[in-house]
Amino acid sequence: MANLPRIIALCIMLLPASSALSPQMNNARQSKQMTRGQFFWNSVAAGAFLAAPASKPVLAAEPAKKAEKKLNLSDDELKDIVLSDLLDRHFLVSGDLTRAVYDESATFTDEIDTYGLEQWMKGTQRLFVAEGSDFNLVGDVQVDSSRVEFKFDEKLMFRIPFNPVVSLTGKVILTRDASNGLITSYREYWDQDVGAVLRTAKFKI
Repeated sequence: MANLPRIIALCIMLLPASSALSPQMNNARQSKQMTRGQFFWNSVAAGAFLAAPASKPVLAAEPAKKAEKKLNLSDDELKDIVLSDLLDRHFLVSGDLTRAVYDESATFTDEIDTYGLEQWMKGTQRLFVAEGSDFNLVGDVQVDSSRVEFKFDEKLMFRIPFNPVVSLTGKVILTRDASNGLITSYREYWDQDVGAVLRTAKFKI
């Protein structure tokens, strides 16, 4: 409950009528790092009554059969898959990832909650307009036996009225299972605080 006023304020600041962000809200104290999950998922949830009916985006989710998992991939093999997910499938905004390299119990965690694999994939698909968003990989994808890490610079378009777009940079860390090489957790961090991200918001009017 303590977070509720901030969440509602964030929703209000993203309303089409609020193209000029509130100075009072901009001065509110925010955390140094914020995951996209914490900000977007909760702000959209609190203002769900504003959401326009979603179009029918295609999500190429792969069957979740255990036999299809790609076990014990080399670092280079996993890197190629992650690069394809980032640059070809744009999974950070489409939710369309290579499921075969993720454990079915993999968690997608922000600073206040944890989501399952299927929940994150479908939620990401509903939340963002992939074709209106823009992803840029900063540097290379770093892979070793325990983790995958990469940095990003992106513009995210919401699937809500007037399609607001915000800009942010940050990093993602994927943790691998030591016994089979599958990804067991996903963590994403922003470089900016919430206020700085909100001040980049642009609306399609």
